[in-house]
Amino acid sequence: MRIPLIVCLAVCAAACSGNSTSPTPVSSGTTAMSIAGTWDGTFVSSNNDTAQIRMVLTQSDSNVSGTWNSSSVAWSGEVTGRVSGSTFDGQFTFSGTAANGTVCTGAATVTGPATSSTLTLASANGVIGGACPAPLPVGLRIDTQRQ
Repeated sequence: MRIPLIVCLAVCAAACSGNSTSPTPVSSGTTAMSIAGTWDGTFVSSNNDTAQIRMVLTQSDSNVSGTWNSSSVAWSGEVTGRVSGSTFDGQFTFSGTAANGTVCTGAATVTGPATSSTLTLASANGVIGGACPAPLPVGLRIDTQRQ
């Protein structure tokens, strides 16, 4: 009876001694590609002239926010959305002043491929907003390059 007890104590002591290693954390997946920074490009719609735009984006994990404005027309707004893999899905808000002084506002849902150097976003519905004497952009395409 003593020998099995001694063997049991020896095995238990051996199991409890030595180096302990903390468990390795489990990865939650890949880190979202960063599109934070300044982006310059064009804003094209089927019913308005092409406009030059600049976006300044910040990013936390996959969440993106920022602002945009145009140097060629009186449009500006905010950008919000998410990066998933190599795709950006989000929303652009629009604010602009028509020739008669009316402030026109709206929003467009956009999606498209994102790389570390280019964003190509599109919105089939274009900008949806209130009544405006100027035509709100439809058939929207935004092509930008990181600066």
